Amino acid sequence: MNTILTLPVLIVLSFLSIGNSMELKFLDETQYEKNLNTASELYLLKKEIPESILIKLVPDNYVEFGIFYGTTGPEHELGKTNFFYDTTRLIFEQVTSNKNLDFYLPSLNLASFADGEYAEEFIKYLELIIKTDKEKFCESLSSIKYKNRNPIKYYSELNNCE
Repeated sequence: MNTILTLPVLIVLSFLSIGNSMELKFLDETQYEKNLNTASELYLLKKEIPESILIKLVPDNYVEFGIFYGTTGPEHELGKTNFFYDTTRLIFEQVTSNKNLDFYLPSLNLASFADGEYAEEFIKYLELIIKTDKEKFCESLSSIKYKNRNPIKYYSELNNCE
C-alpha cells in the first residue's frame, strides 16, 4: 500500500520540481536580458523599438555586452539578422541625427566597447559625436565607465582632454 501511494507522490513532486526550476530560470534572467528580449521581439516583428527600451540596450559591463553581441552568433535566433548592427546604429543616431541628449553618455559608453568587426562603425559614430562638440566630449569623460580603454582613451588623448 505504501508503494502505491509513494509513486503518485513522487510524480507530483517531480512536476513541482520541473515547474520550480523553470520559474527559477525565469527569475535568474537579468533585467538586461529581459529588455534585450523585448527589443528583439519588436525587431523581429518589424516594429519600432521605443527609446526607453533602446537606451537600456547599452550594456553596463562586459557581461552584458557579451549577451548583446551574442545576438550575432549563428546559434542565436537573431544571428541571421542585423539586430546588433541596426540597434547600435539607432542608439548612436539618437545623438548624431536626433540630437537626443539622453543618449549622449550611453552612446559614449557603447563606443567604449569598440573592438573587432564592429569597431569601425562604433569609431565612426564616436568621431562624429566628438566632432559635433569636442568640449562636451572632454567634459563627459569622467562619466564614462571604460574611459581608460580604447577607443575612448585614444580620442581623449588625441583631443587633449584632461
